[in-house]
Amino acid sequence: MKNRFRLPVVGLIATIFAVCVLTESKAQKRFGFFSHSTPAHKQGKFKDCSACHILPTANWKSPRRDKQEPFPDVISFPYEKHRTCNGCHSSGAKPDIYSNGGAFCGSCHVVASMRATGGRGVLPFPVKSRPRQFTTFFPHNVHQDIIASNNKKTGVAVAHFVPVSFARTLDDPPQFTNCAICHKTRNELPKFAALIPAGMKPLSDAVTDTGPNFPPTAGYFKDKPNSHASCFTCHFQGTKPVGTDCAGCHKLTTPYLKSVVVKRFSLKFDHQQEDHASVDCMTCHIRIPQNADLKTLVGAEVPFVACMSCHTPHANDFAKELDNREQSVADKKPAFQCIHCHTSAIGRFPVPPSHRYP
Repeated sequence: MKNRFRLPVVGLIATIFAVCVLTESKAQKRFGFFSHSTPAHKQGKFKDCSACHILPTANWKSPRRDKQEPFPDVISFPYEKHRTCNGCHSSGAKPDIYSNGGAFCGSCHVVASMRATGGRGVLPFPVKSRPRQFTTFFPHNVHQDIIASNNKKTGVAVAHFVPVSFARTLDDPPQFTNCAICHKTRNELPKFAALIPAGMKPLSDAVTDTGPNFPPTAGYFKDKPNSHASCFTCHFQGTKPVGTDCAGCHKLTTPYLKSVVVKRFSLKFDHQQEDHASVDCMTCHIRIPQNADLKTLVGAEVPFVACMSCHTPHANDFAKELDNREQSVADKKPAFQCIHCHTSAIGRFPVPPSHRYP
């Protein structure tokens, strides 16, 4: 009688073991993710990035896996028939690339083998779940100065034509020669969240946000370059740091996971709104172009005084919300939430000193 129950249990355990262990070949096991922080990868001849990262890649003149136009980007590495890896890992008494059925290859290839022809079977890069090893250094102040210097008028007299009947519309906003060169209006709505003030406690619970300007649309947000394409327009060969100088922009840092969530204090600000689309970016983003590294800038967001530079004639809405907040606190009622510019996630916090506008 006992065997009647014991045999099915033993059979089930054997099946689970076979599925989990026996069906997985040794060639499918990974060595782990490649790390630039390994001493052997950042010392000696590999201290220079160009020891492994050679430009241009084969993607410059041949069709690319991502179906984009051929461009001197850094899509696939190591280049030149794996010479950068094989130089160290194919030698010695027990070469890595031949051990354990080719497990070393599985660190970069989906199918752990020595061949992945045509770019098929290569692991995606970067992997969203994999910690990033480098941070990108972009000095906004230097680029703003260059843009400003290139915008100087010449002393040559030319014929001038004045458009006597011409007006831009919301669908045809002016293209300013600054931030708009790299930061385009997004086509898709990104993930977003309120930028909660650090160290502050809310005065009340958040409520459901409603209104004509919430939830936001894609036009509320600006995008930023996510590849080398926009940088290489100037920096591939002509302007330093050139494309082969990886360390000119990328710095080895403590591993971190990149967040894809856009955080803002005011999620009700529409960049495409008529009054906003016709204003130069520098009118509001006055702190960013003066800074060499945004990661070290405290308070990189648009300061409140920049809003008041245009909205002073309409400050009655702002003053009314301040009065309602102070009155609700004085009456010991739930704090009035400032939702004219903010969502309730932010509008329920104490009014910051910067908002005490005279």
